[in-house]
This record gives sequence, structure tokens and C-alpha cells, in this order.
Amino acid sequence: MKLLWTKSAKESYGLLKTDAPDVAEKVKSILKDTATHPETGFGSPTKLERDYSGLWQRTYAPGQVIIYSFDEDAVTIVSIGARETALQHVHLESYSKQDEQSVMGQMAANRGKDGEPKVGIFWYNRATNQLFGVISHRVSDYTKANASDGRITCSEMHEDVWKKEFYKQRYQHGGQGPFIGAYQDKPRGRVFYHMDDGTYEVAVGKWIEEYPQAYELILKEFNLPPEKTKAMYAVHWDIGHSWR
Repeated sequence: MKLLWTKSAKESYGLLKTDAPDVAEKVKSILKDTATHPETGFGSPTKLERDYSGLWQRTYAPGQVIIYSFDEDAVTIVSIGARETALQHVHLESYSKQDEQSVMGQMAANRGKDGEPKVGIFWYNRATNQLFGVISHRVSDYTKANASDGRITCSEMHEDVWKKEFYKQRYQHGGQGPFIGAYQDKPRGRVFYHMDDGTYEVAVGKWIEEYPQAYELILKEFNLPPEKTKAMYAVHWDIGHSWR
């Protein structure tokens, strides 16, 4: 994972390297460990709560900590130093009045649109008869075709989504979940919208013939009108197949 820094954290680390190189080496070792597995390892990783929810700390000397946050792509070093001082660098900034009005306006515009038809991607869990890893976007969010034959679909790719979800499952959920193995080894598919005639296409593999109940789940998840939707087969969507 990438390591990102706040300005104050970078400055504190620079001072350590100058004034206490041995301590800086220990911090470096902990940072390397943090980038590999942010929730476990050296320095007694501790999840902070209440006002500091979303942050973690690791101890590199008595009373001296590294404060950080992380997501599936990167670890952000927020501050380094005495715990009381380090937490002082954690603060919230307020929206400007203009930005707040813009955000509120966008939220108001989106209210009530959750029932609109959507395009996107999904996987199907045969054991639980549930869709998972769903990425969906409202058709009305698009103004022009972004796929062949005048079709609209989401830009996200199964392989990329699988990698991110696999990481979150591994480090945030104790490895428990459906994202196991290769992304193409689970039933999956993609939903398209045809701009020319207003119809929808569910692109799937032959697995849908064995699990026809999944089709009803797809229609419901993406709010697709049954009379305007059809399932389409391509070998790419068969279990075990990919573009490569």
C-alpha cells in the first residue's frame, strides 16, 4: 500500500531523523509494517474511538505514537509524536457556505431517485442465492453512450472491484466473505442500457441457466423493467473466463 503524509507528520518524522535517528529507524520499521497490514503488527495497533473514530495509533516509544488512517489503496500518516500533541493535529475543517449549499442542492436533486433503473456489474453467490459486489449507477446519470452499439454501462471493471473488495475483506473483515479466489471463478455479469430503443441487457454466462432465480434478483437490484430487459449470453461471462 502507498504511504501518504500530512504536512505536520512529514515534518515530525524529519525532525526525528535529525535529532533521534535510532528512534526514526524504529518509526520507519513500524511504518513499513503498517503499510503491509494496517490493523495488526508492530506498535500495538489500536483503533481509536469517539472523536477520533476512523483513526488508528501505534506506539513507537512510551507515550509516543503514530496516528494514521487507511483505506484499500493507501495508509495516511496523520501525525507522529507525544500522544496528546499528535491528536491535536487531528481536526475538522468546515465547508464554505457556497460549498455547503452546493452539496445540499445535489443531495436534494438525488432524493427519490433510488428507484430509477440502473446499469452496472455484479456477482452471484450460489450458496446464499444473493448478489454481491454490486456496483450500480442510475441511467439518468449518463448523457451519452460509453460502450459499443450505443450502450451505457458503468466504467468499473470486475477485476478492479474484486481486488479492492478482496483487500477490505482480508484486512477489515478477518478474511471472511465471498471474495475468495479469482474474480472470474464466480458467476458474474453486467447490465447495459440501449440508448436507441430504451431497453436493458443483462450480459451473463451459461451459469444463469442453472441458477435462473438469479435473474429475478438482478431485475430487482437494478430496478429493471422486465418487459424491456433481456438476458444476453457471451462466453466472456462464463465461469472461469475473462477477457485475457
